[in-house]
Amino acid sequence: MNRLVPALSGSSSPSPPVLILGGGFAGLAAAADLAERGVNVLLMERRAFLGGRAYSFTDKTTGDTVDNGQHLMMGCYHHTLRFLEKIGSLHKLKFQANPQVDFLSEQANQSVSCATFKCPSWPAPLHLLAGLAKLETLDWRDRLHALRVGLELRSLNGSRERLSDITVREWLNQLGQTQTMQRRFWDLVAIATLNETPDRASADMFARVLDQAFMHTRQDSTMVISKTGLSDLYAEDARRFIEGRGGEVRLNADVLRIEFENRRAARVVLRGGEVLQAGTIISSVPYFALRRMISEAVQDASPSLRCLRQFVSAPIVSINLWYAEPVTDLEFTALLDSRIEWVFNKNAIAGNIRSKPQHLALVISGAHEAARLPKEKLISMATQEMNRFFPLARTQQPFHALVVREQDATISHTVGVARLRPPHTTEFENFFLAGDWTATGLPATIESAVQSGRQCARLVAE
Repeated sequence: MNRLVPALSGSSSPSPPVLILGGGFAGLAAAADLAERGVNVLLMERRAFLGGRAYSFTDKTTGDTVDNGQHLMMGCYHHTLRFLEKIGSLHKLKFQANPQVDFLSEQANQSVSCATFKCPSWPAPLHLLAGLAKLETLDWRDRLHALRVGLELRSLNGSRERLSDITVREWLNQLGQTQTMQRRFWDLVAIATLNETPDRASADMFARVLDQAFMHTRQDSTMVISKTGLSDLYAEDARRFIEGRGGEVRLNADVLRIEFENRRAARVVLRGGEVLQAGTIISSVPYFALRRMISEAVQDASPSLRCLRQFVSAPIVSINLWYAEPVTDLEFTALLDSRIEWVFNKNAIAGNIRSKPQHLALVISGAHEAARLPKEKLISMATQEMNRFFPLARTQQPFHALVVREQDATISHTVGVARLRPPHTTEFENFFLAGDWTATGLPATIESAVQSGRQCARLVAE
């Protein structure tokens, strides 16, 4: 028999705390904002550690910290940066002075060329045009056609509704973007920000990305990267912030189901049989986890929740390679015409450019096919691509490799998905939805997650 217990043991308050389900960026951001306002919160995470789908762990062979997937942020992540500043983690980030990305391409004679997209200290969006004008992987016709994208973003004036029914590829073709311009610039931006291929991804989210990153301030376009593992970046600092203001964080608290009565979320039942009465609930778990917690009957009857069975996921694959001798000084770089999109030099990111051994993280986004390959094939593919683009890698083999598959990294941002994403409020007056998959107006990124959590906190506090 289930046993009824107070949500906070020993609490003399007759009203239960705000229950926050999920300990990733969204849940921790919501809990931090509410705790700061003096609201009694209880955050529950099913695993033995915080971090959701943005966490790190220790590799047993090398002792190095490995992220479950490399996360690159931008200066336009305003909610994320405010959250990290609040919990005292901002110093763990590395900020570019000006937007800059390196591109490696293989030449006909098997030599490798490095071109840099570097924006000057000009106001937006002129800085983008100046950066493209100097990008040697594109000719002048490609760069000239890129102007049409900027003009189109201006004409949209924030309204992207008509783009929700076409793909990124269809939109770029409509704007006269050459195949070279798409393959060597726009496609890389799209797949990195949407975690979906341009032939599948919806144009509305891509337009939002471009507008947010390039059309407002130069600082919005700069790359921001964590100098530490993802868990070290925010998880424990957020926990200390919440608990220091009277909140509670419980690990190994696996919610089996959420029960609803009289148009309210009545209680949550944990896997061990414990029952917590609900005053207010913020669900910040991914859509597929929430789907398991709510009965099919409730989902079918709920306009806010029936979308849960309509989403599908897009995976990310990270292949970590360790070399005894350094093979690159670049901090991170994009690979053109490659099966690998990005290479991150974890030593350089941590501030140890030439330290040995060298740990590299190779990333494949929108990895529907790659995620199904055996790890041996993925390691072999990654090693071949390293040999193509980094001559120093040809003289040695990686002495260790680790593959990380995040099968449910994000929702798949295909055509029409934006219309399915639910708002933060539901028809249940005390039940709120947070998470990168909700209707934030952003693709499923860290910024989307943090924004959703903070918005739910504001709604609850009001």
